[in-house]
Amino acid sequence: MEPAYVAKHFIPLALDTYFRGNSHELEFCNKVHAGGNHLVVATAAGATLGKEDCKLRQKDLEGALKEFAALPREERMPALADPATAQAAKRPVPSPPVGGLILRGYCTYLRHDDNKQLVRSSEYYYKQNPDRWKVETQSDLLWLTEAERKSLIPADPKPGDRLEVAQPIQKRFYSTIGIDYMEGSVSALPTRASTMTLSVDKIEEETLILRLSGYAHLGKAFEEPKGRGSELRLVGVVHYDRKKQALTRFDAVGVGRAWGRRTNEIRLDQYPWMYGIAVELVTGAAPQDLIPPYNMLHYNPTGPYFDNARR
Repeated sequence: MEPAYVAKHFIPLALDTYFRGNSHELEFCNKVHAGGNHLVVATAAGATLGKEDCKLRQKDLEGALKEFAALPREERMPALADPATAQAAKRPVPSPPVGGLILRGYCTYLRHDDNKQLVRSSEYYYKQNPDRWKVETQSDLLWLTEAERKSLIPADPKPGDRLEVAQPIQKRFYSTIGIDYMEGSVSALPTRASTMTLSVDKIEEETLILRLSGYAHLGKAFEEPKGRGSELRLVGVVHYDRKKQALTRFDAVGVGRAWGRRTNEIRLDQYPWMYGIAVELVTGAAPQDLIPPYNMLHYNPTGPYFDNARR
C-alpha cells in the first residue's frame, strides 16, 4: 500500500454498499459494480478504469491513471445531475439520537517493551508476504440516547459519590468498542460480567469532574477450548459543564487481553494477545462523526443496539 501516491493522484472514497444513498448515488454504485469488498478505480461519471483486483500501489494504479489522462475533458469532468432531482434513499443511513452522545473508540495491539512499559505492538497483515504492511489502529463509534446521556450525571453530586452506569450502556460500550476489533469486521461479544462506575472527584462552580473505572469479561472464558473472548480494565475522566448542562470531555483508556478465533491475515506471536482502547467525546458534525456504529448495522449477535426504551 502506497498512501502518498494514492493521495497525490486519486480521490479515495469508501462506500458502505449496504446503504447506497439516494437514486443518483445508487446509479453510481451500480455502474462501478459496488456490491461487496473490492477496490475499483472510476471516473466521476462511473466509468471504471484499469484492471480488476488492483492494489493501492503505483504499479497497479498507474495504468488507470494513464487511461484517465487520455479521456476527453467532458469524460474526465462530466456534468453531474442536479442533486435536487434525486429520489430519497430507500434504506437511509440511521442518524444519531437527538440530544444523545457520540463517543469514538480506538483499538490497537499492545506489548511490553524492555522497560516493562506498555507500547503499541507493530504487527503485520500477511506477515509471511513480501508485500506485508503494518496493521492500522481501528476506530468505531458508540451512540447513547438522550436519557442515557443524562443518566451519567448525578442529580445532586457530592464529593466521593459513586454511580454505577446503567447496564444497557455497559453492555453496548464493552461489547462493541471495549473488545479487540483490530480485524475490522468483528461482531460484538456478549458481556459475561462487567462493572462501570463514575465517582465524583471535584465539584467546581462551572465544572463537575467524574472519575471512570470498570472492567468487563466478554465472550467465552479463556479456559474454554473453543470460542472468542476478551477481558478489559478501564479508567477515565468525564467533565460536565454545569451551566450548559453538557458533557465536554469523556476520556477513557483500557488495557485488555483477547483470545480465540483469528483470520490468517494477522498472526500474533503472543497468546492471549494484549490490546488497548482509547475513547474520546465526539463534538463535531462532519460526515465521519455521524457514521453509525459498526455493530449497530452488521454482525451483532448480542441483540438490538438500543433497548426498548429507545423505541
